[in-house]
Amino acid sequence: MKITVRQYYGAFVSLLGLVAGVPFVAPLLHLFFPSSSAVADYLYPPLGDAEWIAVAATVGFLFATTFLVFICCRSARRIHPSVPAALMSGAVLGMCLLIALYVLYVRRITVQSGGLEVPVSIGYQRTGFADQNYPQSKWNDWTTLSDGGPREEKIQQLWTGHSICVVRVSLWVSYSLALSCFLAVVSLAAYQQAAEEAEKDILPSPNQVKPDAH
Repeated sequence: MKITVRQYYGAFVSLLGLVAGVPFVAPLLHLFFPSSSAVADYLYPPLGDAEWIAVAATVGFLFATTFLVFICCRSARRIHPSVPAALMSGAVLGMCLLIALYVLYVRRITVQSGGLEVPVSIGYQRTGFADQNYPQSKWNDWTTLSDGGPREEKIQQLWTGHSICVVRVSLWVSYSLALSCFLAVVSLAAYQQAAEEAEKDILPSPNQVKPDAH
C-alpha cells in the first residue's frame, strides 16, 4: 500500500524515531562538543580541515537515505525479505572497513602542553621531505607527529596530499555507509509501520460492518 511523505515521516514520531536519530547524534555531538570527553573523538573519524564539510555531507547523506527508502518503497510492489539483511551486511562491512582504516591510518598524538590525546588521520605515502629528514629506520608516526604537535601543516609535510585525501575519503565513505545502511533498515520499518497504520484507517471497524439483509 502506498503512503504519503507525511504519513511516512510521521511514523518516526515514535520509538523508531529515537533509533533513527542515533546516526545523526554521533557526528553532531563530535562537531559541537569535540572536547567534552575522550568518547567524542571516536564519534566521527578525524578528517583534518575538511571535518565541518564532511559532517554536513554525512548529515545530508543520512537525510537523503530516508527519502530514498521512501521512494523505493513506493515504487516497489513489495520489499524482498532479504533487503534488511543486505543493508545490515552493508553496515557491518562499512564498520569493518572503518576499523581497519583506523588501525592503519589514525594516530592518537599526545599534546604536551595540555596533556590531551588528539586523533589525526595520516596518509600512506611519505613525502620527499619526510624521507630526507626522517630515515625509514628511525621513523615512528607517533614520535614524528609529536615533534611540534599534531598540526595539519605537519601532516601535509610528512605525507603526500594524494595519500591523505584517499585515506580521509575512505574514512568518510566507510563511516557514512555504516550509518546510512543502519538508518535504511530503520526507515524500512518506519514505512512498514506507516503502511499498516494507513491500512487500519481505510478498513472499517467491526462495529461499522452492516449485517447481510435476508
